[in-house]
Amino acid sequence: MREVARVNGVSLGPDRLDAALRALLPLESFHRNVSPDRMAALRSKALQSVVDDELQYQEGVRLHLTASDAEVDATVARVARSYKSGKALDEARRRAGVSLADFRSEIRRTLTIEHARNHEVTDRCQVDAGQAARFYAENPGRFVVPEQLHLQVITIGVDPSGSASQWAAAKATATDVLRQLKAGASFERLAASHSTDPSRNTGGDMGFVHRGSLTDEFEKATSNLKTGEVSDVVHTLFGYHIVRLAGVTPPERKALADVASDIRKDLTTSRCAETDRAWLAALRARASIVIGADPGTRVATPAHVPGRMP
Repeated sequence: MREVARVNGVSLGPDRLDAALRALLPLESFHRNVSPDRMAALRSKALQSVVDDELQYQEGVRLHLTASDAEVDATVARVARSYKSGKALDEARRRAGVSLADFRSEIRRTLTIEHARNHEVTDRCQVDAGQAARFYAENPGRFVVPEQLHLQVITIGVDPSGSASQWAAAKATATDVLRQLKAGASFERLAASHSTDPSRNTGGDMGFVHRGSLTDEFEKATSNLKTGEVSDVVHTLFGYHIVRLAGVTPPERKALADVASDIRKDLTTSRCAETDRAWLAALRARASIVIGADPGTRVATPAHVPGRMP
């Protein structure tokens, strides 16, 4: 049988490459139209997956982490439950041309790889509460809620494709509203009677927003406002606006209790990815990897084998 790779003397046939490639193709829209260059890239990615899986399986065997018969039985039973019956599973297996022995062998292989990854990666990259607390203490600026502005707005909306007269009329209305506000009129009342924004029903209330999260026009209009003050008329693509700064909430650092879980999750994800890359790099570095049938095509470093499939 033609081999696609030989890993530490173990021959890997095209059936493994085909299976890995089929797992990638559903991720490609209308995969029948995949270009030759893209297909070549996918085959390289699939081949990397095949090589990496074999390296991990061999490491699991070396570490005496081979899945037990009981584990295989439990997995077979779990797979069977996803079918209508055990007979339905057997029929699906027969249609795929997979014997029961091969089916169980592949399950044992998958579980052994899982055990090896847990032993060498997952169990070593978990971040505990103490480590999360140290990260929190060492990175105070990362957990600060920025200053928040409580804004109200009156919008005199204009269709972006509106005529010059429509824009002129809207500007005149906005200018008159601003005049009334400066004369002491209620912002909430004018918002209810003149604003075209849905917030008119709540006095123009925009709620709290982080400084720096607004459009350039609104950022400029509110940059020097004091609490209770209103801006000049602001011109945007959607019309004219008047903004009132109703209040300011100063920056506040989040409590450790509120972010500890997210810190542990994020740091664990990052550390596990790094640990996984380092583990696979070490496996490749000490392995004998020959790609294809030509024994002269030897791959001994990660540079010769494409990156691991995500």
